[in-house]
Amino acid sequence: MAQTTLTENKLLDIAWHYINQQNVEQAKLACQTLLAQYPQSDEGWFALSFLAFQLGDMKQALAHINQAIAIACQNERWLLHKAHILLVIKDKKSAKALLAQINLNLSKDIDFYAELALVFNKLSDHKKAEYYYQQAIALATRMAKAYQAPLYFNLATMQRYLGKIAQANANLDKAIELNPQDSEAYLLRANLQKQTVDNNHILQIQTLLTKKQPLPPLSKAQLCYALAKEFEDIEQFQQSFHYLQQGATIRRNGISYDVKEDIATLKEIIKVFNHTCLTQTVEGCDDDRTIFILGLPRTGSTLVEHILASHSQVNTAGELNDFAIEMLRQCQNIQPFPPKNKLETVSLSARINFKALGQAYKERTQEYCAKGQYFIDKLPLNSLYIGLIHLALPNAKIIYVKRNPLDTCYAIYKQLFTQGYPFSYDLKELGEYFIAHYHLMAHWKKQLADKIYEIDYERLVINPADEINKLLEFCKLDWQQSCELFYQNNNASTTASASQVRQPIYQSSLHKWRNYQQQLAPLQQQLLLAGIPL
Repeated sequence: MAQTTLTENKLLDIAWHYINQQNVEQAKLACQTLLAQYPQSDEGWFALSFLAFQLGDMKQALAHINQAIAIACQNERWLLHKAHILLVIKDKKSAKALLAQINLNLSKDIDFYAELALVFNKLSDHKKAEYYYQQAIALATRMAKAYQAPLYFNLATMQRYLGKIAQANANLDKAIELNPQDSEAYLLRANLQKQTVDNNHILQIQTLLTKKQPLPPLSKAQLCYALAKEFEDIEQFQQSFHYLQQGATIRRNGISYDVKEDIATLKEIIKVFNHTCLTQTVEGCDDDRTIFILGLPRTGSTLVEHILASHSQVNTAGELNDFAIEMLRQCQNIQPFPPKNKLETVSLSARINFKALGQAYKERTQEYCAKGQYFIDKLPLNSLYIGLIHLALPNAKIIYVKRNPLDTCYAIYKQLFTQGYPFSYDLKELGEYFIAHYHLMAHWKKQLADKIYEIDYERLVINPADEINKLLEFCKLDWQQSCELFYQNNNASTTASASQVRQPIYQSSLHKWRNYQQQLAPLQQQLLLAGIPL
C-alpha cells in the first residue's frame, strides 16, 4: 500500500515538474499517465485542470476540476480553483456560492492564500485580496526569491487600486529586489507617482535595458514605457519620446492587427444603426440604474467615474464587458454559429431582442446596486454600443467624456495597455482610428442628442464646481460636497489613472502634447486634413 502511494506521488511530482517547466506536451503526457494508473487521483485531476487553466482552455479546466471534486468533494483547494475558473468564464454567481463553502477562518497554505487573493481581485474586493496576499507573504519568507517576488508585485497592485501609494511603492521595491528582471514592476512603479530629478529610477532601468542578455519583446517594451514616463516627469521630453516610440514599435511588432478592419466596423455601425433603426418602436428594458461613462480611453473618464461614485446614491462596477457579452449571447439566438467577422456581428446585433438584452444585462449586473440606487459601467469602448444601449436600456444615463484630440491621442499612445486598443502603438493607425471614432460619436450625437451627456475634460478641470453640478443634474442626483472632494473617496480604482484620482483636480495634463509638437506634427496634420477641430 505504501509503495502504491509513493508511486502515485512520484508520477504527480513528474507532472508538476513539467507543468512548472511550461513543457506542455510532457506535462499532458505525465498527467495522462498518472490518471491512467490512478483514475481516482483527485490530485492528478487538479494538475490536469491547472494545466488547462494555464493554457486558457476553461472548458477542459472546469471538466477536470469537477472530476477532482467528485472524488474529494470536501477539498477546499479544489473548490477554490473551480471558483477561479468560474470567474474567468464570468459566472460570478456560481463562484460566490462555492466560496461560501470555504472556511476562510482556518489557516491555509501559501498557494491557497495566493489563489484566494486572485479570486477576490476578480470579484473586485481588493481589500480582501490585499489581506490574503499579505497572509501568503507572511508564510513565504523562507521560500525562494523567485517565488516571493510575484506576491509582492500583486500586493502592490492591490494597494495601488486602493490608493495606498507609499505601501505599493515599497512593495514594488521589494519585488524588484527579489527579481531584478521584473520589467512589469519597473513600469508599475514608474507610474505610481511623479518622479523627480533627485529621486527616480532611470539609471537602474537603463542598465537593465542595455544588458547583453536578451530580453523578451514585451519586457523591453515595458522598460521603454517606464523610461518614457520617468523622463517626462523630469521634463526631458526628447528622451521621453525616444523611449516611448521605441517601446510602442516593439509592442506593435508583436501584434497581428489591421486597423482597416476596425475602421470598417465603425463605419458599419453608423450604417446599420441609422435614423430608422434608432427611432423604431421597440420595447426596451425599463431599468434606469445604469450610468454608462464612455468614449476613448485616457480622456478623463476615470475622473468622472470617481466624482460620481463619491455620491451616496452611486456605486461603481468599473470597466465591465457585460453588455457586449450579453449582446453576443443574444446574437446566438438568431444564428447558432458564431459570426464570421465583426461586420456580421454588427448586422446581427441590430436584429436581436432588445428588451431581452436589457433584461439580461440588468440581471447580470444586479449585484452592483447593493450600495446605491445607481451604478457606473465605465468601459470606454461601450461607445460602440450606444445605439444598442439606447434600444435595450432607454432609461440608462450615457455620459461621453471627450478631451482635446491631440492630448487624447498622445495620452493613448503613451499607455501600454494590458489588453485591447491595438491601434494605440502606431501614430498613423492611432490617428486613423481616432478619426473613425470621432465620426461615430458625431453620428450618435446627431441621432440621440438628448440621450447623451457630453462632458469636456478641459472644462471640468478648469471649472470643476459648475461642471460637477451640471453632471449631477443630468444624472438626476442632488448636490453632495463629497463629489467635489472625490479624491478623499476610498473606492478602489483599477484603471491606468488609479494614482491620479487620489489627488485633487489639477491642470498639468492640459495641452501636454505641446511638449512633443515636432514628434506629433504628422498626427496633427492627419487630424486637420480629416476636419477634426484642434
